[in-house]
Amino acid sequence: MRSGKMRYILIIMATIFGLATATSQKKITPVDNDPDKPAQPILHYYDKHGEPLEEPVLFISQTDTTTSSRPQPVYPLLYSANIGFNFFDGVMMAFGQKHASFDIQASLSLHNWIEPVIECGLGFANNKPELSNFRYRNKPSFYGKIGLNYNFLYKSNPDYQVFLGVRAGYTSFKYEITDITINSDYWDQSNKFSIMNQHAHAFYGQALVGLKVKLWKWVSMGWSFRYGFKFKATNGSNSNVWFIPGYGTGALGATFSLIFTIPINTKKIERNITLPDFSNKGEPHVSGGIPEP
Repeated sequence: MRSGKMRYILIIMATIFGLATATSQKKITPVDNDPDKPAQPILHYYDKHGEPLEEPVLFISQTDTTTSSRPQPVYPLLYSANIGFNFFDGVMMAFGQKHASFDIQASLSLHNWIEPVIECGLGFANNKPELSNFRYRNKPSFYGKIGLNYNFLYKSNPDYQVFLGVRAGYTSFKYEITDITINSDYWDQSNKFSIMNQHAHAFYGQALVGLKVKLWKWVSMGWSFRYGFKFKATNGSNSNVWFIPGYGTGALGATFSLIFTIPINTKKIERNITLPDFSNKGEPHVSGGIPEP
């Protein structure tokens, strides 16, 4: 009887010892050494500014390959220089326009992207409006403009451009109003006089959209449509200005130019792209000073 009880007690003790041993072995070896096992998610308790989060955030660092995409130049810094002649008003004079502004344009293409531009020219006018009693003459006067073009096709073929631009222009000019006729029905007489040596100046800006297309080798044609606005403009001492050299008679204007391109460095920029290495899976690590559960 005693030997039976003793045997029963030994069986119970052996069972308890076996369970305790298995549990202790599981706690001692928690690390899985399988090299092909995907990395465990990282538990974050703080944001990128070091501020504590309301709730932890999990993500896989090895698969987080998102990077910010920024515009990159494709062509060298000094790509080309351009010289153009604007003759749009010459064409319009053939259809009856009474004023004109002719200018030479020079620009430097930076990365085929940004183009600083200088425009210098002469503007004049000679107009006798219909059913009027005067003639307006603007002597050939110098004007100058500076500005920038932004080419939206900077990664494409440089022979073709679509761009936006801005200009700031200034001119100082002289004009006169002649053949001013005043009729008197009462006295049945006509009097004529002129307003001479009128001087004015104008500081103005222009916003434009344009297009450039290659014709042959280094010869291209360029078009632009412009909207002008006056920063500061004066009138003559005894009259009002009708025409401003380089600006025109109103806010809307256009150019039509023959452009010659001088290549400087037309070789494309070669970029080495390094792809991320996913071969090293890595081990799960602690983030934010809190151990993994």
